[in-house]
Amino acid sequence: MSGGFSVVVKVLPGAALGTHYHIGAVRGFTIRGQWRYLEHDWVAKPGTFMYEPAGEAQTLVITDDSPEPGLIFFAVEGCLIYLDKAVDGGFAAYEDGFTALELARKYYCEDGLDVRKLDALVR
Repeated sequence: MSGGFSVVVKVLPGAALGTHYHIGAVRGFTIRGQWRYLEHDWVAKPGTFMYEPAGEAQTLVITDDSPEPGLIFFAVEGCLIYLDKAVDGGFAAYEDGFTALELARKYYCEDGLDVRKLDALVR
């Protein structure tokens, strides 16, 4: 297993996700809203598909003028390495399919939900 994962992120206009680095390729599809990477000059809108190869650090932001929160599907190969700053940043955190699953298990337990139902979804 590569630790890859798929996720739908929902982010409010003007908000940003931490600067991160991908060790594998990422594919994304914009469902709602408008977003971009601070490091690039393009803007993704509903219906935009994007592909990025491994090896680039970027900072995702939902544009201030987005008419609604950004809703984006990402399929991530491998992991994300979060950086403590955008330029020449050092390691701040690590996220992959395994850490996401553990976080979900923690939330299930805290809310009194049956973790076995979550585990049944994992193949």
